[in-house]
Amino acid sequence: MKVGAGNAEIMFQKELFPLEGFCGIHDLPKVSVLVIEEAQKVAIVSIEIVMLWDDFIEKCRKAVAEITDTPPENVWIHVTHAITTPHAPGGPRIGLGGEVTEGKEDSEEAELLKKRESYENTIMHALQKAAEEASLLKEAEMDVGTGSCDLIRGRDIETPGGWWIGIDGTGESNETMTVLGFRDTDSNLIAVLLSYGMKPCVIDNSEMEKGNRLISADAPGLCCRELENSLGTTVLYCTAAAGDRVPVKTAWYDQVGSDGKPETVDLGVQQGIAFAREIAGQMAAAAEKIIDEAKPVRVNEISHKAGAFVWETKGRIPLQPYRELTFTSDGKKDVPVEIISLGSVVLVAGKPEINAITERQLQERSHYRNTLYLSMVNGGMKYMPDLESYHRISWESQASMLMPGAAEAFVDKAIKLMEEN
Repeated sequence: MKVGAGNAEIMFQKELFPLEGFCGIHDLPKVSVLVIEEAQKVAIVSIEIVMLWDDFIEKCRKAVAEITDTPPENVWIHVTHAITTPHAPGGPRIGLGGEVTEGKEDSEEAELLKKRESYENTIMHALQKAAEEASLLKEAEMDVGTGSCDLIRGRDIETPGGWWIGIDGTGESNETMTVLGFRDTDSNLIAVLLSYGMKPCVIDNSEMEKGNRLISADAPGLCCRELENSLGTTVLYCTAAAGDRVPVKTAWYDQVGSDGKPETVDLGVQQGIAFAREIAGQMAAAAEKIIDEAKPVRVNEISHKAGAFVWETKGRIPLQPYRELTFTSDGKKDVPVEIISLGSVVLVAGKPEINAITERQLQERSHYRNTLYLSMVNGGMKYMPDLESYHRISWESQASMLMPGAAEAFVDKAIKLMEEN
């Protein structure tokens, strides 16, 4: 097996501000690229950004494919969904309920176009730089390790009027952190892939209305920086099943007010940054322990498979607590499913964010020792919650663009791909 890796900072320029309440930068997010070859060649890209639109993702896939000599269909562009990063100025984004909406900044059109060009060029430059580094492959072996990292909680909370999102909520959780380490023939690390179910939202939307937001890769990104410094290697963070999870500490959240209705608590950007640094240190410590105890896994062949299933979509509804609600179909949509198998490890990629219960169902039915889900790969589709989430009328089920049953159909399709010869 041969492996190459590289990363580069997304050097956002001053001309981008103000934008979406951002006024500056706390830490620069990164683009990281991992290329693996054994019969087939695949490239996994992790971009520490909130989201990217389909047209630009295709440009990114083609760029990585050309630079690393990887088939375009074998390139995965994963965004970590770091909330404390800006959407494209004036460009499309996935709004509440999964609707693709246009930006509504107050800038003049010419200024927006200038900001958008700067935004695109900055991300593409980092991507190309990281891909160039990753194109230099070395003979390698893979280690796999898992361990507990108790830094996430449920976000679904019950209010008198129905279910909403907050902190210290209920629901099934998965505190398992999985690390894939790739080492050269001298046992030096080439790259680390870190899979964990924490959405980068410790700082979240704090002080958006005041215009005090600072760009950050949030706790998972800061964790990667600590590991890169201590291990001297490229570290990719891949957000797993985090649809109904939140970090143990967050600076911006909803709670049930004295009137029984949701109310927002904003602890401020600086408190959010302090939380993010604290959690990043705890994540990094857990990851280093797992890396030290990881065991080698033989990879004789890499297999990439892709498929899709058709599912009914649903229209947008006002997001609020409900005790009763009927979901109504308004069309159909293809839901992509992809897998990459590496020995006893399989990576499962989807566009939507899923809940921990769906991740468990996927892992229970998989014949692979380690089954990892990567959300928001090659685009986003908002949430794909489990059936129980629809029964409770959770926030995720309201915001989903898919009718009930999609998560279960996704698991069926993924397992079918795993079992194909």
